[in-house]
Amino acid sequence: MLKAALLVIVLGAAACGGKKKEPEKPTEPTPTEPTGSGAAAGGGGGSAEPAKPTGPSPEEVAKQAMTEQVDAGKKVWSEKGCAKCHGDKGEGNAKSKTPPVMGDKALPEKADPKMSKLRKKVVFKTAKDVNDFIKKNMPLKKPGSLSDDESLAVTAFILSENKAPGLDKKLDAENAASINIR
Repeated sequence: MLKAALLVIVLGAAACGGKKKEPEKPTEPTPTEPTGSGAAAGGGGGSAEPAKPTGPSPEEVAKQAMTEQVDAGKKVWSEKGCAKCHGDKGEGNAKSKTPPVMGDKALPEKADPKMSKLRKKVVFKTAKDVNDFIKKNMPLKKPGSLSDDESLAVTAFILSENKAPGLDKKLDAENAASINIR
């Protein structure tokens, strides 16, 4: 009987691995968890790893806002009939003396008198110059009817299509004057 009991104990121990279960090792802290001081973290006096940023960077947020504004500008372009005068691709129309607003000949610093009915003595150097002109004069049959957001969106769309330098965040009244379009 003693042999049978001893056999059960030995077989039971073998079935359970035969070893005493070791305690689980602590997991490594994630980058967002503090690692504690050098003494508490196992000595060595090392400093904690910096936490890795979560979410998009400020540059990515600015670029996304710019993309959304350009998309809104495309919508305004379509809904307000900008293409009727300036062409589907902003190429202008020599017959109606409507200047190009997109492409190689778009938005010259000084207007070509043969191609512009409205732009007398108006100089385009910055995004603000372009936006002010659009806000005051467009659309042709309802000048000044665009909201501030609509005119800024259309300006952003046009400048984006023309790959204007410095247009890397949402266009607004504060930054428009600092964006040179050349």
